Amino acid sequence: MDQIKIGAFIAECRKKRGWTQNQLAEQLGLTGKAVSKWETGRSMPDLSLFSSLCSLLEISVNELMAGAYISEEELRSKTDEVLMEVITNWLGQEERERKASGDKSERILKVSNVSKIYETENRKTLAVDDVSFEVQQGSFVGIMGKSGSGKTTLLNLIATIDKPTDGKVDIGGQIITDLSECKRAQFRREHLGFIFQEYNLLDTLTIYENIALALTVKDTLRENRNQIISELAERLAITSVVDRYPYEVSGGQRQRCACARAVAAKPDIILADEPTGALDSHAARQLLDIFVMLCREYGTTILMVTHDVLSASYCDRILFMQDGRIEAALSRGQMSRPDFLTKILEKIVWMEEGGNVF
Repeated sequence: MDQIKIGAFIAECRKKRGWTQNQLAEQLGLTGKAVSKWETGRSMPDLSLFSSLCSLLEISVNELMAGAYISEEELRSKTDEVLMEVITNWLGQEERERKASGDKSERILKVSNVSKIYETENRKTLAVDDVSFEVQQGSFVGIMGKSGSGKTTLLNLIATIDKPTDGKVDIGGQIITDLSECKRAQFRREHLGFIFQEYNLLDTLTIYENIALALTVKDTLRENRNQIISELAERLAITSVVDRYPYEVSGGQRQRCACARAVAAKPDIILADEPTGALDSHAARQLLDIFVMLCREYGTTILMVTHDVLSASYCDRILFMQDGRIEAALSRGQMSRPDFLTKILEKIVWMEEGGNVF
């Protein structure tokens, strides 16, 4: 997919209608800076804006993704082909490398009949309702659901930040729901990694020092820290900024620093809460590619909460939450990313239409 060509096409269509960048942005509820980034090829419009943008510019989604007008004759004969070809180029054609046998994978997380009830004076709220699932080591699992579906509460229960009302959470053979508050805090430091939407880096420390902090907490020998940080910085393309402070680098670089910090101490599992939420589309795709690389090359296990379909398409498996329950699950298997994206969209529509639990 040629982002620069698409950006130039957006600019051409906008000018054809006599609009400035700010005027187009206003109609989409955005800033002129966002439209400027599209038109210079630095980012792509969010998937949720495609319909509105195409309607305003009076073009089809196919034409937007191709970055050119398509004749009526060609559109009729090649609509599906053109769209799928462009989306495939955008998302990537490679398929996941799979192990010959699934039983070689060790289970790292087991959630058993977990529920969470919040009580106030006059009301009880069932935020998580009898949830059970497992995650294998080295896998990339996503949890999707609308705001209020219970996905972040579930992540907090697994993260030992909150405690279930009922049920058990087993991480690496340790039932964390049986631990005291002090022991849970210790377990969190030694066995869990976190990546948040807002990075949660310390602005008073350099990128290097932020990563080193995770190793210091785990008592990693000083002579080993440099090697670990240098290797991760190189793999995550942040070597050039390790001596800078978080506020001196881009959002994408800050999030890659957060990744390095999470991975450095070799946690049992990394918990990611909407990690692409504060990133533009280019930086988001870079981060998701890094997640896939960490799972493949480092054997890292990632559990990610997201509402974004594109982010979900990078996962091995998706759990769909609704009203505190896991109502559906979808495994990628040998599907390509575009095919998995389509299946995720179909499953979301199925749930919206009141599909039965399976």
